[in-house]
Amino acid sequence: MKLYPDDWRVRVTTAVVVAACLAAALILGPRVGVEGFWPFMLAIVVGIVLGPLVGRLLFRPSPGRPPE
Repeated sequence: MKLYPDDWRVRVTTAVVVAACLAAALILGPRVGVEGFWPFMLAIVVGIVLGPLVGRLLFRPSPGRPPE
């Protein structure tokens, strides 16, 4: 019996991308002149969208293995 999901690498990558987007919003927000709640919400949405894409590009299945 498995106690962890098979896509844990993609989930961890998504969390890292969301954290990177939040850090970018925190750093670049005041420089661009956009402050408040919305840059952080936008950063979370962008991270959630880009995270699985980056995770699937980084952790592709091996050529002989069928996709999950």
